[in-house]
Amino acid sequence: MNYEKFIQKMESEHALIRQAFDKLKSIIDSGSISDSAFILTVVEQLKSILTVHLKDEDNLFYPDMRKKAVELKQEALLPALDIFIGDMKGISKRVFNFFTKYNTEKAISANEKAFINGIVEIRDALIKRIDSEEKTLYYIYKAYHDL
Repeated sequence: MNYEKFIQKMESEHALIRQAFDKLKSIIDSGSISDSAFILTVVEQLKSILTVHLKDEDNLFYPDMRKKAVELKQEALLPALDIFIGDMKGISKRVFNFFTKYNTEKAISANEKAFINGIVEIRDALIKRIDSEEKTLYYIYKAYHDL
């Protein structure tokens, strides 16, 4: 695997997630939705990006981090990795439940306030998670692979 391209892809997906939430800023600020079709498109973009990103985290990133920590005799990192993995499972569950609940324009329009509250909740959780990964684990990952 090309580790440099992989971590760049992960960082690029983080940027795409942030951009998608930026597209929703106007409804968050105003508290109302004028174009549910557009909002559904953004939600579908988020779902698509997150599906790929989380699969890569679960199948590649975290297993590689664990393997490298053990190889380099840095087992002290393993409990922190377990916390990151466990926390992300909870976040993922909430996010994908949200996507399932609001998978049509009608569902979004039927309860705008709940949708907006939900999008704020998942945005805050995901942005906090992204910041945490980028400020800690990504630096370690890059050091492990001399990037």
